[in-house]
Amino acid sequence: MNNFEAPETSGIVPHKTEAMIPLDEFKSLFYQLNAKPDTEIRLLPGKKTLELADIRNIDEQVAAKLNNHDTVAKIASINFILSNKKIKDYCTWAEFERENWDTVNEKIQTITINWDILIKLPHYQLPQRHSMKLRIGNDIPPKDIIQLLLTSDDIAELIEAKTPTVCKVDFINNIIAIELLNIVSNWHEGLKNSPEPNSIHKFFKKQGVLLSEIIRYASPVTFLAIFALYSNYVFPFVGIKQEVSIDSLQKIFIFMTAIFMAGLFLGLKIESFIDKKIDKLQVYPNFCITKGDENAIE
Repeated sequence: MNNFEAPETSGIVPHKTEAMIPLDEFKSLFYQLNAKPDTEIRLLPGKKTLELADIRNIDEQVAAKLNNHDTVAKIASINFILSNKKIKDYCTWAEFERENWDTVNEKIQTITINWDILIKLPHYQLPQRHSMKLRIGNDIPPKDIIQLLLTSDDIAELIEAKTPTVCKVDFINNIIAIELLNIVSNWHEGLKNSPEPNSIHKFFKKQGVLLSEIIRYASPVTFLAIFALYSNYVFPFVGIKQEVSIDSLQKIFIFMTAIFMAGLFLGLKIESFIDKKIDKLQVYPNFCITKGDENAIE
C-alpha cells in the first residue's frame, strides 16, 4: 500500500492567495509574454545614397544611445534584397561584418535593419522589449501596390510600402522611442543626396507609356494619310485605274486595309520598343556598397 497521500488542497486549481499581483508587475509580465507594445512610424523623405560606412555608423549611434539606459541585451540583424531575386540575411551584426562586398556583383534594392532590445525600466520587474526596424530602398511599384490593396486593409502598411525610407519603433517607454527615432532621422538627413534625374528622364518615366500608346494608334492613321497624299502616284503603280468602278473600289479597299494593317503592326513594334527602353531607365542607385552598385552608378 502506498503511504503517500496527496493533500486535499492539491489539484489543477492553484491556491487562491489573498495578496493581489501589483498592476506594474502584471503589465510587465503581460508585455514580456504576449502583449503588443505601442508603435510609432516615421517616414523619412528625400532620395539618399547609402554607403557601407553609413550602416556601421547608425548601429554605433544606436548602441551609444542605449548605453545611457539600463540595457540588458541588444541584437542587431540586417537583411539585403539584391537584384536577380537574391536575398542575404544576417542574424547577427558579426555575420554582416564578415561579408566581403567587393565580390557581390548584384545590386542592392532594399536594406532592412532590425534592433531587438531589452531594457530595465523603473516600476517594471522584468526587462521590457523594444524593437526598431529601419527599411531603406525603392518604393514598391504601382502594380505591387494594387496587389497589396487587395490583400491588406492596413493603411499603415500601405503608407510604409509607398515610402523609400521608413523607421518603425515598437516600444514600452515613449522617451526611448523618441530618442531612437530622432537618431535615425538625423542620421538619414546627413546621408548623401542622390542626383536628381534630368527633365527628359522624368518625362519618359511619367509619360512614356502614354507616348508609346499614341504612337501605336497614330501609326496606321499616318500611313493612310501618306497613302491619300500620294494616291495619284500610287494607283497607277499598283494597277488601279482612276475611273470609279466596282473593281477599282475593291482594289482600293484591299490596298488601304493592307496599309492600315502595316501601320498598325509597325505601331505595335514601336510601342514595344519604347516600353522596353522606358523599363530600362533607372534612377540613381540608392546604395554604393556592392560591386554591382558601383557598376550601376558608373
